[in-house]
Amino acid sequence: MPLTKSFKTLMLPKKPLHKDKISLRLAAKAILESLFKSGELEKRKEIAIHKIINADFFKAAKKILTYKALKDEINLNALTKLFPDKDFLIPELTGNHPPEDFIKQCENLDLIMIPGLSFDKRGYRLGRGGGYYDKLLSNGITQRSQALILGIIPKELYLETLPNEPHDIKVDLVLAI
Repeated sequence: MPLTKSFKTLMLPKKPLHKDKISLRLAAKAILESLFKSGELEKRKEIAIHKIINADFFKAAKKILTYKALKDEINLNALTKLFPDKDFLIPELTGNHPPEDFIKQCENLDLIMIPGLSFDKRGYRLGRGGGYYDKLLSNGITQRSQALILGIIPKELYLETLPNEPHDIKVDLVLAI
């Protein structure tokens, strides 16, 4: 059975929300591991970077919040070297709460790029379970800037719908590669 089909079948609402998210995370991590081992994530990195640098929202952005990619995430780290004139902010993921001094630096952002284990077509994100990005974005960053929030994900993990909770922050756009 293809990985994408098995992942989508987990979307059936049979279990409580918490258990659904646990099952979805396990399935997504297995797909990401497979994409990483096959070298597919590396190929998609090049495609993602090309699409991002040619997008009007990136061309116009001066201050960008991005992420330091884990081994099973689409790596955008090259953007910081390719565009030294842009101001990139990259959070250190230590614990489940973003440091206050980092949050203060996130004023007047133009673009926010975040990873996830999965995104859905409504803009909801399934993260790794710590709530780091939801906490970061709900700390007023989105109110203090007009930033476009971009989710980046392998196309196999871009789903019709994901379970979501009231504290979940939606992205404006998903780049599914």
